[in-house]
Amino acid sequence: MQQIHGDGVSRVDHFDDGREIKSCDSLISNDPNVTLCVRVADCLPISVIGRKSRAIGLIHAGWRGLSKNIIFKTIQSMVNEFSSEPEDLEISIGPHICQKHYEVKNDVSSKFIKFPGAIYQKDSKEFLDLAKVAEYQLIESGVKKEHIRIDKTCTFENLLFPSFRRNQTSERFVVKLNI
Repeated sequence: MQQIHGDGVSRVDHFDDGREIKSCDSLISNDPNVTLCVRVADCLPISVIGRKSRAIGLIHAGWRGLSKNIIFKTIQSMVNEFSSEPEDLEISIGPHICQKHYEVKNDVSSKFIKFPGAIYQKDSKEFLDLAKVAEYQLIESGVKKEHIRIDKTCTFENLLFPSFRRNQTSERFVVKLNI
């Protein structure tokens, strides 16, 4: 997908094989012949698997996407397109930048004050926990908390992963998902 830090959700099937999907940050499919891919450095790669509906979704979520409700829009698209049930969805959040290294300004932190623990303040600086925001949004969307797995690997700390915040790299790691 041509990720733009937005809220676009695109349904794809085998006819889209090898094609970049323009202006979206979430892909959904129920085609067993499709592998979804997302490229990330510090943002959240979020895999969504509908066990009963046999549908999948893959989300690229940074603070902009989270503030635009990319998670809710993806889940609603899976409900509408594939009759997925939110309580049946299995979620995996992959490696991402941890709160300790994700300093934000007030214009960003103010968008997430309704999520307890998502903003940490230290020495007049604010730090955002993207995964905590995502977890709250997933639960608000009907996903069961026990169906959410969060990888604690920090892309800033672990030198095996690219991190834009660490060194402004243009490198990304790829997460793939198929049925």
